[in-house]
Amino acid sequence: MVSDAPEVLEASAGSDVPTGPETSAAHVGVNLLWLRSGRVGGTEDYAVRMLSAIPLDSSVHLTLFGPPGFAEAHPVLAERFEVVTSPVGKSRLLRVLIENTWLAVQCRRRQIALVHHFGGTVPWVGVRLAIVTVHDLHPLDHPRRFSLIKRLYLRAMLPWSVRRAEVIVTVSEFCRSRLVERLKVDPQRVAVVSAPVDTSSADSDMPLAAAAPDLASPFVLYPALTYPHKNHEVLLRALARLAADGVDVALVVSGGPGPLDSKLDHLADKLGVGGRWHRLGRIPRAVLDGLYRQAVAVVFPSRYEGYGLPVVEAMARGCPVVAADAGALPEVVGSGGRLVNPDDAEMWARAIGELVGDSDACQALSEAGASRVGELAELDPGTYLCDLYSQMVAR
Repeated sequence: MVSDAPEVLEASAGSDVPTGPETSAAHVGVNLLWLRSGRVGGTEDYAVRMLSAIPLDSSVHLTLFGPPGFAEAHPVLAERFEVVTSPVGKSRLLRVLIENTWLAVQCRRRQIALVHHFGGTVPWVGVRLAIVTVHDLHPLDHPRRFSLIKRLYLRAMLPWSVRRAEVIVTVSEFCRSRLVERLKVDPQRVAVVSAPVDTSSADSDMPLAAAAPDLASPFVLYPALTYPHKNHEVLLRALARLAADGVDVALVVSGGPGPLDSKLDHLADKLGVGGRWHRLGRIPRAVLDGLYRQAVAVVFPSRYEGYGLPVVEAMARGCPVVAADAGALPEVVGSGGRLVNPDDAEMWARAIGELVGDSDACQALSEAGASRVGELAELDPGTYLCDLYSQMVAR
């Protein structure tokens, strides 16, 4: 999904960009100091996929600025690009300080002309020419879902960042519309560049029983941490309705530790579906791919998504998708899945129940998903990004 280009980029991917011996490589810095591997979910996946999609023969020279441990967590990127590690990692306060001091010094020392800030904010101090990727306006649209410190910080930094950046990259038309409506951004300054579609699927040597030893029933899969907006509760209530109707199906959840783990465990027991609720925690990529292949469906009842990468992964692996009709999910899923009100447990129970044991319905939804993925995979966001970098530096 690549939108009409912002004014600085006169044509979409594949446009004429200065290349060859007469043109020196554009030196671009990439701010990944916010990236705590395994803790920031879809924003990490997006950044890694976008950088991995940069063509090997690109004339753009990238320097990645990351936290301690970044190179070890992402060795493929470390092999392809120069990685500069910051002196501090976990503390958010120190990271903000580092962005406004150390990062600015490092960029000047390396004569970096442009910095792409993938984390949604632009430091107060730094290289004049900047791009910012804003994944969503969730903290502004639903501030009560975030801590007081985070929402106060982003209430100040998001408006500043979109004013300060030359170009704003976002991941869906839904997000672009929120930027225009909420922050009064000129739509001509916003480029919609969604993550490349990964159609590869790693084979897993680990049988499902090893990942979830108590799982004997058909299951639906929700690959999401237990943040409040992810709305796991509606699935537990749907599971209870299905159990009452005699439908044998379990719910498998993957992802690292989340803030509602204990609360949801207690709710599952209270509803009588504790034996059908399986939290696997963080699992290897190959095991997740195996779950996609074996699940009755991926269910995604999130109330707010800037994009929703897991639903694309599911469709790419032939897994039927049932998703919420909220946020960017209708735009991303398109006709490739079934859309349901995120808070209607009865509708979720009905949608899941209709797929359990009905191979024809699953096959039809799988084929619809594959068709949708084919549409998304036609795009080349890596080349688009390189064109944008080159033309901004060349101006």
